Amino acid sequence: MRNVIIPSLVALALAGYGTPVDAQPAAAAPAALKLTVDEAVRMALGSNLDLAADRLDPEIGDTQVAAAAAAFRPTVSSTVQRNNQLQPPSNLIVPIPTRTDVVTSNVGLNQRLPWFGTSYSLGWDSSHTDSNSIINAFNPLLRSGLSLNLSQPLLRDLTTDAARVQLTTSRLGRDIAGTRLKESEVRTAAAVKSAYWNLVSAQANVDARRTALQLAEELARVNKAKVDVGQSPPLDLVSAQAEVAANQEQLIIAETAVKQAEDRLRLLIFDTTDREVWKIAIEPVDSPPVGMVALDVDGAITNALRDRPDLSRARLGVSTADAVAAFSGNQRLPDVRVNASYQASGLGGTEILRSGGFPGTIVGSGTVTTFGNVLDQLFRSDYPTWAVGVSVSYPVGQSTQEAVYARSRLERAQAATRVKSTEGRVIQQVREAAWKVEMNAKRVETSRAVVSLAEQRLDAERKRFEVGMSTSFLVIQAQRDFVQARTNELAAILAYDLALVDFDAVQQAGPAGQATTAATTAVPPAVQASAPGAARSTATTTATGGIPGL
Repeated sequence: MRNVIIPSLVALALAGYGTPVDAQPAAAAPAALKLTVDEAVRMALGSNLDLAADRLDPEIGDTQVAAAAAAFRPTVSSTVQRNNQLQPPSNLIVPIPTRTDVVTSNVGLNQRLPWFGTSYSLGWDSSHTDSNSIINAFNPLLRSGLSLNLSQPLLRDLTTDAARVQLTTSRLGRDIAGTRLKESEVRTAAAVKSAYWNLVSAQANVDARRTALQLAEELARVNKAKVDVGQSPPLDLVSAQAEVAANQEQLIIAETAVKQAEDRLRLLIFDTTDREVWKIAIEPVDSPPVGMVALDVDGAITNALRDRPDLSRARLGVSTADAVAAFSGNQRLPDVRVNASYQASGLGGTEILRSGGFPGTIVGSGTVTTFGNVLDQLFRSDYPTWAVGVSVSYPVGQSTQEAVYARSRLERAQAATRVKSTEGRVIQQVREAAWKVEMNAKRVETSRAVVSLAEQRLDAERKRFEVGMSTSFLVIQAQRDFVQARTNELAAILAYDLALVDFDAVQQAGPAGQATTAATTAVPPAVQASAPGAARSTATTTATGGIPGL
């Protein structure tokens, strides 16, 4: 409490002890929004802008999973082309310019299967050739072909490969994004509860400051009456008036703190892009819990070890490290593959009849083999070609894969160690939150006892002052002690409420601002080429208000 005399406030006190600081007529107050703490949390979960942004992270993760899964989807390709060529005579066999007009078309299908590293390609092509070449047996010439190629790894890429590990890590990344969203929701709910109880405490502090102002005004009124009749020196009146001014200043500060606490709560529970929400007065309905709560610390630790998102991320980091280590270990093996292919072809068109020696003289057209007959040849496999082979590739000496595998194993061990470290940190945080609840509960009991004693002392001092056995100074000091005791009680209640909020929140999410403990596993270059971006984390605004002057 300040002891200096503020001239402007003293002047206000001299003008009238009970007169409000702002004597101008106030505008009509907006309708108040009566709000319980649970309603405030529900509003925040539906309207908080930071939380709305965090909800996009899992959706982004879904797109990354879809992009990784696309590697196993079949690809269809098709082309149509016409080629017209006129060649000059270049040898004795073809003594005249040769014109060739070819129309080709093909359709292909290829796919990498998500099992055993198998890949295949299937293609069909056809062509129509019209030429004046004297060595052709058909004009026009119809041709069609069917091909099937299959590649099957036997060692490397059999159990895992870059595409499969990419899909696995992207799914784990999606799960990590889900844990971050859950953490944001928990922290937002905790921030809303903290802001709510800060507002309740700020309003209670205004009431306490008004009570202090009323006590100071009453003392000033009594002192003025005594000075007027000559029972007290004028200095007692000046001291009382200074106390009135000081309490008016503290009331102004407390009322401003209420406005600030309201704004912090508005920011959390409204879509604040709508400027009208800033005009809504908030009236808290719930009273702060002040009764001692029996805490089940062991149960809370069990819940935290099961539900904490930071622990889930650390465990997902181990799963990611396992996938990368399995891939890196597989890449050390020789690349042994079985490659098989099958081709079938068909031929037809209009046969050219010749007479005489080679190349002969064209005398007419013979049998016409239609395109349907060409396809019959194709599917009856009249002219098949088979090929089966094995390819082997293995680097000589120490390979890059050996070093990558060694690193991935170390990172897997590191991720597992981080899980244990995080578990220990979780236990410590839950226990610390529980001790704060117990400590602040005892503070509430003690501060209430102090308020009771300070009130008794003030009452006794005022009665002594009325009969002339005490001084104005002692009454003012007793008033100050009572106000300070009441302020300390409000601070203890607020600390207890916030400790309860923190104890509930720490079982479901780590403290805001703590470092991420999930393992960061290096992904081999073959996987990094299409690696999805890491899930983003958006810090949630946390209300940290308090009673001014403490």
